[in-house]
Amino acid sequence: MHIEKELVESKISILRGKGSENNRLLLKTLALEGSLIKYDLFKALNETGKESNYPTISRRVDDLLDRGYLEKVGKRTIVVGKRKDKSSTYGLTWKGFIASLTIEPVAQNILRVLEKNPQLKLPFPRIATLKIIRELFMDRELELIGQALLTGYLKAIPKDLESLKPEQYLAYLLPALTEAPQIREKFKEKDLSGLLQIPEVFEFVSKSINDAEKMLEESLSGIRELKKYLNAGKHKAIKPIVSKTDWLPLREKK
Repeated sequence: MHIEKELVESKISILRGKGSENNRLLLKTLALEGSLIKYDLFKALNETGKESNYPTISRRVDDLLDRGYLEKVGKRTIVVGKRKDKSSTYGLTWKGFIASLTIEPVAQNILRVLEKNPQLKLPFPRIATLKIIRELFMDRELELIGQALLTGYLKAIPKDLESLKPEQYLAYLLPALTEAPQIREKFKEKDLSGLLQIPEVFEFVSKSINDAEKMLEESLSGIRELKKYLNAGKHKAIKPIVSKTDWLPLREKK
């Protein structure tokens, strides 16, 4: 499945225009390898054949950090000359993870990405849940589900990814399913009882459904109020700014 380039660029601003190529490479590297220091990212990008200098990569990392796609995960001891120093390691945030799913090698290895990036906190036990998912789905199935869900997600969010607050990321997960009916069909083929037997997973799914229902009800309520307002004014006569008789004196003067 291919995600439309226009949709991606309209909803994820870092993947369009100047610097977008380096942004993609940085997201891809951190997704597949886990958190790294800036120098390791610089080396990794140059190994891809993309000639970059360290200051450029450092600025790209700082920009992604400022915009919420990356976070400082920890520190690593490095040796500069004869002196030891501490250097920050950088990893994906959930916003960065969502953006990285537009990159094919990442979409093909979703479970590996989640295993390599433990800083991406899950609302349920990580090891047990990922193990059951691995038993249920092949990588190709997860790739198709992930890309369909991402397409639905990007269509569901009102503006763009950067406009969402962290607490809103999950709110658009279920609305995204309505934009991707093929996912529901795929789930019907699987026995998900093992996943739902994990209390935290069941609670997460239940809360997500309730939150989505509340959000849709609020939207529907707003639509009904607007409809009511329009219907109330539909039959009211709108007084003209200038009546026909107002023009008579003007004609007489002529």
